[in-house]
Amino acid sequence: IKKICAESKELAYEKKGLLVIDSIQNKATMKENAKLLRSMNVAVKYLEEDEINSIHPFVVVKDSCAVLDEDAGYVNPKLMIDYLKNECLRHGVKILEHTEVVNITQEKNGFYVETNTSNFTVDKICNATAAYTNKISGMLGFKLPIKVIKINNCFYRLPTGPNKYLVAIADFKNLFYSIPHKEFADVSSIVLDLKNAIHPGTSGEFTHDTHTISDYLQDLSKRIESAQSATSLGGFGSCIDVSPDYYPILSSIDEISNYYCATGFSGTGFKHFPMIGKLMAEIMLEKEYTYPDLVEFFRYDRFKKQELRKGVSDSYFIKE
Repeated sequence: IKKICAESKELAYEKKGLLVIDSIQNKATMKENAKLLRSMNVAVKYLEEDEINSIHPFVVVKDSCAVLDEDAGYVNPKLMIDYLKNECLRHGVKILEHTEVVNITQEKNGFYVETNTSNFTVDKICNATAAYTNKISGMLGFKLPIKVIKINNCFYRLPTGPNKYLVAIADFKNLFYSIPHKEFADVSSIVLDLKNAIHPGTSGEFTHDTHTISDYLQDLSKRIESAQSATSLGGFGSCIDVSPDYYPILSSIDEISNYYCATGFSGTGFKHFPMIGKLMAEIMLEKEYTYPDLVEFFRYDRFKKQELRKGVSDSYFIKE
């Protein structure tokens, strides 16, 4: 993503840094994770109380430890999508926007696709429609083990002085993450609540649930001094596609020839898109795999033969 930003005048990589914070009793695990990251040339540091406050003076650090990634950051996702769209157009891809697929029929040599604007025949299909995965697959009589849940993001203006928006925080004790922007903090949960299932297209799916404003602020206040006096600036809701083991499904579908899916990202798809694109291109074009172990690991039929992970706590906590 940094490389793309360096090639585009419109895009900028916002380097903020990331503090991953946990209880001090988990220091051994935190140190082991930091060691693993450093072995992969990720420049992270292990920190405890006063060291954490030297990075973020408003963080409550009692009985806490952290790992700091100074290079962590983000890019405006809308601008990034526009960049990728324009690159596709430059390479001859035809993009149909504001176009709904209403039916797909498998034919002898491909697929007949009906939309609300036009109909056409294609040789192959890659279903990368996130929460709408099974709506599309269902047209071909096939469904993947994907759940769709609603998540919320809330925005707050914090009353903690001129340096109030510093590094991003992932808090594994209070179960929230916070991304700093120029004038506000974007806060969400690191809990996947599987009970919060939603059907795509439901009214209000893009509106945040009002109770989350106070719920998230309560979590934030346990970690950030004076956060309880923050001003709410609203927020938004969205749907994410969740697989049974919280890893993506990047795979051909044996039951439907020339049909492929890239789904089940469980909220972490955007940041991995360069690798996802590479894997899917090699799968669909039947090229030699650069990373054959990854191709095998992300196949959809792993759910038929592999015991699912229990007690997931690497990216999210699971509430069932």
